[in-house]
Amino acid sequence: MDYPRRIMIVGNGGRECALGNAMLLSPRLKELYITPANWGLLDPRAGTDRQSRIKVLHIKATDTAALVSACTELRIDLVVIGPEDPLCSGLADELRSAGILVVGPGREAAQLEGSKTFAKEFMDRHGIPTAGYHRFTDADALLQHCTALTGPVVLKADGLAAGKGVIICQDSAEAQAAAKRIMVDREFGGAGDSTVVEEFLSGPEISWTVLVSGGRAELLGASTDYKPLLDGNQGPNTGGMGNICPTPHATDAVTNEFKQHILRPFMDGLKADGLDYRGFLFVGTMLTDSGLKVLEFNVRLGDPEAQVVLPVNDADWPALFAGVAGGNWESLPMMRPNTACVAVVAASENYPFGKSEPAPISGFDRVNERGLLKFGVAADGSPAPPPVSVYFAGVGREPGALSPGEAYENYYRAPEDVRYLATGGRVLAVSALGRDLSEARRVSYEVLGNLGFKGIKFRLDIGKLG
Repeated sequence: MDYPRRIMIVGNGGRECALGNAMLLSPRLKELYITPANWGLLDPRAGTDRQSRIKVLHIKATDTAALVSACTELRIDLVVIGPEDPLCSGLADELRSAGILVVGPGREAAQLEGSKTFAKEFMDRHGIPTAGYHRFTDADALLQHCTALTGPVVLKADGLAAGKGVIICQDSAEAQAAAKRIMVDREFGGAGDSTVVEEFLSGPEISWTVLVSGGRAELLGASTDYKPLLDGNQGPNTGGMGNICPTPHATDAVTNEFKQHILRPFMDGLKADGLDYRGFLFVGTMLTDSGLKVLEFNVRLGDPEAQVVLPVNDADWPALFAGVAGGNWESLPMMRPNTACVAVVAASENYPFGKSEPAPISGFDRVNERGLLKFGVAADGSPAPPPVSVYFAGVGREPGALSPGEAYENYYRAPEDVRYLATGGRVLAVSALGRDLSEARRVSYEVLGNLGFKGIKFRLDIGKLG
């Protein structure tokens, strides 16, 4: 298989920023396109005598026709799809029909994330342990069911809801209120036309990141996501306020349990159901008193899982992704020995309740002076990840300052004619590598303490053990 010289990333959040920076470590990569723009990509080859390999397009991730056309015109060798929406709408199918290699499952397999009911029925059919559940399509029936509840449950909008359609309810009253939000008030739109009421599970959460293709699965790592907004896992659920990898909950015994009782029947299920799966698989699980149980499947790389799992793995990512897309793996990832990663997310003032006004981000110059953002050097002389990465998600920049190439070459130097703006939601993640979680956590918070914008909020207990 030829090396993919021109790669396109679809999506521009923190996950896609991490994917891009991982692939830019390859000196053999010629051009990396991202659409829409993400200003957090860093090219170790950019500088005074070399132009950046990063190219920006302004096509929405859901504009399938425009993306296929652009890939054909630009002679793109490989596309890596980041978000769930284009996967569930069939972008991968359309690109493959045009003869383009794609990391990401087609529309049918993407239903494992796109429909909670599809995923539950898949697990039931193939003996994958999960929480008990009931599905409702009628609001009155759902409300009646919630009235009779005597303990905690979880209500989930069946369709895609940008990671916000899951509500944990402690009692019947909360369940009724959640049911009204989902099916009567339609807070999550059409995603709540069908709603799943799920058994409440308790225990440590473990997120498993897997690459799947050609009947083969490779575990990239086990991490722990911090979903609630506030310290001590209090407050509303979010898309994720931080992550650690590896997680101490994934002991050798627990990892073996995952492989034998979840991953193996999952792979057997793909084959039995005739699902063509080529891409990332995220498996959210809970370690209960009766063993691991699946909370959800995501058919793409998690966010902020990407910001901790990719840095702790060593790989020629373009070659690996091309193998996954083609179903013929010639390159494999390797966990970096004695390495841990902690990512802390900084969110905007009104997150997750609403939008915030754009606010200038300060402190990049101070962080850059510490030298923590400089690329390392691998044994073969190629670039290695820096000790700290700042992955952009909800970040823009003041218009008219620098061209895209100039912006990428001068990032972190904060010249007077450019300012980066917190534009809402989860703004950025500070991801630090260390010999262990304690060291990585210390460095991550030290760097984050130098950054600021109006209304910044972040948890103080990411990676805090004991």
